[in-house]
Amino acid sequence: MWIPKANLIILCAAVITQICEIGYTEKTDMALIPIPARMELKDGVFQIKPTTAIYQDPIAVSPIDLSAYLADALRRELGIEPAIREWSGGAVQDAIVLKLDPAKTGLGDEGYRLTVAEGGIEILAHKTAGLFYGIQTLRQLAAGAETEKGAIPRVTIEDAPLYPWRGLLLDSARHFLEKDFIERYIDLMAYHKLNRLHLHLTDDQGWRIEIKKYPKLTEIGAWRNEGSQRYGGFYTQAELKEIVDYARKRFITVVPEFEMPGHATAAAASYPDLLCRSEAVPVQTEWGIFPDVFCPGKESTFEFLEGVLDEITEIFPSPFIHIGGDEAPRDRWKECPHCQQRMKEKGFKSEDELQGYLIERVARFLSSKDRRLIGWDEILDVGGLPKTAVVQSWRGMAGAVRAAQLGHDVISSPNDFVYFDYPQNGQQAQAKPDWMMVTSLEKVYQFQPTPPELSAGEAKRVWGAECTMWSEHAPQEKIDTQLFPRICAFTEVLWSPPDRRNWEDFQQRLKAHYGRLEKMGVNYYREGN
Repeated sequence: MWIPKANLIILCAAVITQICEIGYTEKTDMALIPIPARMELKDGVFQIKPTTAIYQDPIAVSPIDLSAYLADALRRELGIEPAIREWSGGAVQDAIVLKLDPAKTGLGDEGYRLTVAEGGIEILAHKTAGLFYGIQTLRQLAAGAETEKGAIPRVTIEDAPLYPWRGLLLDSARHFLEKDFIERYIDLMAYHKLNRLHLHLTDDQGWRIEIKKYPKLTEIGAWRNEGSQRYGGFYTQAELKEIVDYARKRFITVVPEFEMPGHATAAAASYPDLLCRSEAVPVQTEWGIFPDVFCPGKESTFEFLEGVLDEITEIFPSPFIHIGGDEAPRDRWKECPHCQQRMKEKGFKSEDELQGYLIERVARFLSSKDRRLIGWDEILDVGGLPKTAVVQSWRGMAGAVRAAQLGHDVISSPNDFVYFDYPQNGQQAQAKPDWMMVTSLEKVYQFQPTPPELSAGEAKRVWGAECTMWSEHAPQEKIDTQLFPRICAFTEVLWSPPDRRNWEDFQQRLKAHYGRLEKMGVNYYREGN
């Protein structure tokens, strides 16, 4: 199971420091996003031609055939069908070589060195993930708006990410997202060097995961009434496994979210006894926070939660399972005899402690399956939170500060910087709910995932960040213009060292990057959209 080491940020900083010491010329006119740590641009180009071959180091074992992946990308980008040949070492001409060197530990697990010379191209990495990210940079070079077709500028790039957790949340619960659409976004994430896909799969307005032990979850909970239409959908376990495998082959971990104890109406519509009152409720057709939440006073509720998690952990090999933990009203618990009896038995003085009890039990269950719990920052408020729990801070950065100071690992997702369902300008804001603030492209570029008030030791707890694409006000057809180009600024904040980031320079590079997005069919936001 992958768990980032406490010194991972220090390691990343050391990698970047080592790269900086190489002394590369500061040239950024190739419009790469995110901007690499260092690069040296030289005169001349290497021309990728129909005769150019791709060679892959035999020890570069990867979840995806890197040579075939690169060949397919060049075919789509340049219309060239490069041959794939075995490489036994030594120099080769008119070639692209994907080379692994286990001794190059200074590059880290995701870093790479890309060298374009007159005779060919070499991508060198310590781990295969680094080769994959080097390929993404080569793809951007090949798609460069200012280069002739297949003419790659001679350049040496050494690069590594600043943060290990670079994520995107997609909300399929409020509006169902088609499987092909999710896989398309996995490809877009990989192109921009993101590596965590957080799938929000259950909420008041829909349940999207097939659970064989509880078939009513998808028979009833996956659907709601929109006027006279039955609206919704769900993913079979086979489909979810295909999504997971598709992502794995692009070095992306899929983290599922099963909301509890709040945002539970779709589950309760399927199985009313999960509620304190055991009364049937409909799958919600409106947005908001609803009083009917899972009943922690009934032991049958925990049987349900663990039964669902049993199947979720079979579908998703992710070391992390997100349980939500946010926006859970206590009204029903205050009047529920089961909950009040549980509180009496445990000596709890408030219903907050009852939620803490639920979270602690679920965390212990997940730990028995070698998984770690992630929750929104409300889980800090209820007591009993195990040290293994990861806190995702969304109500600004206060949760990130508090969690790191308490010894919890942190993912930063402050709503005022990285909630991309929020409007991008004042005109859009007029058509959005009042509580949504404007989150402009420039503001995203100013985001700092690590709160400056943390000590050096506490800062190590911040793994990185996630931008979120909640779908209440952005169904599938609107997601492109909500995410792009803001996600381009977001990924640069997480990947590139601070001294390489410059707002004016980013704007210029983004103008060229728009051409790449257009070739990929991305309907990005433009002023006036």
